[in-house]
Amino acid sequence: MVKEEESWDITDDLFELLLVILKNQTQQEKFTAVLGFISEVAFETIELEKFDLLIKLFQSLHKLLSPEISTEQDWKIPLIDRFFHDLSKPEIFQLISEKLLQLQTSEIEKLEAFEQALYYFSPEVIPFLVPVIMQRSSHEIQQLVSEVIVHLSRRDIGPLEKIAEQHGLEMGDKLLAILNCLQGDRVNGILFKMCEHPSNKVRRNAINELVERNPKYAQKLFSLIDDPSKEIRACILAAVAKHKSSVLEKLLLNYLRGNTAQKDPGHILACYKTLGHCGSNTAVPFLRQILLSRGWISFMGSGKLVFREGAAIALALLDTPEAKNVLQKASKSRFKVIRKAFDRTKTISALSGENAND
Repeated sequence: MVKEEESWDITDDLFELLLVILKNQTQQEKFTAVLGFISEVAFETIELEKFDLLIKLFQSLHKLLSPEISTEQDWKIPLIDRFFHDLSKPEIFQLISEKLLQLQTSEIEKLEAFEQALYYFSPEVIPFLVPVIMQRSSHEIQQLVSEVIVHLSRRDIGPLEKIAEQHGLEMGDKLLAILNCLQGDRVNGILFKMCEHPSNKVRRNAINELVERNPKYAQKLFSLIDDPSKEIRACILAAVAKHKSSVLEKLLLNYLRGNTAQKDPGHILACYKTLGHCGSNTAVPFLRQILLSRGWISFMGSGKLVFREGAAIALALLDTPEAKNVLQKASKSRFKVIRKAFDRTKTISALSGENAND
């Protein structure tokens, strides 16, 4: 049979015959020879785009690995495993890439069968799938290939780590969409690297994904509070504001105690608002000093008043008895600048009232 292989057409009947021979074969040498023949036929099947036959072949071979196999035939298992390992050849992977680049969206049945067959390949095929994601404009094909990469990466994340290192910049959102479907410390490590991407959109999405996975990651990302991009600064503050945290509160207090006089007033005000969301009574003494002290001095420059207004807003957002006591004093202050800062909290109170009514 093997000698006459060149005269055979690749048909469903051929596969059925080969599988029957394998199932009933009791001699290891002949079993190995048939598997070698099937390996060559699998390559030709991809060339001929007969992916429906390919998936049937792979499914049938996997059935031979079932627990029902008799102890006397245990020797077949490593040979079948070796068959799938031997498919991990650059020439086969390259052929897969070429076929995926050529197939059209209208060939939906071929695409779906090819997708199912790809699940049986080694994760080492992943680098050969990247050009498909980068070069094909079809969203359906990109989605199909991305799902295959996700499936294979769950078996071994190594190839995807290499892809992220080599092609992370150009893949951008496409890589991020794949990472969002995966879990684990190594995946999170790639996401942290994506926070350095030149695209603010990619960085923002990576930050949001990390904080969604673990709110404590906001601590590791806190240094981005001084990022040149206003968009990224806002993203970090939004992440910090999502939950109460003594660690983040301390980081934010130290930041506001630092040299913030020259920073953008809008950013400073946003920092105080964030402190109100994530902080506690620990912040009250600092906020009291900012809001109530030196009320007799007329602040010079727009950057100065924003600190006092920010402190008032933060106290309103803390909404504790201690914070309310400080605001009560501010509302009755004989200094106009303090009362003006307190007036900023009326918006906060109004919004809180609306939310309560809702």
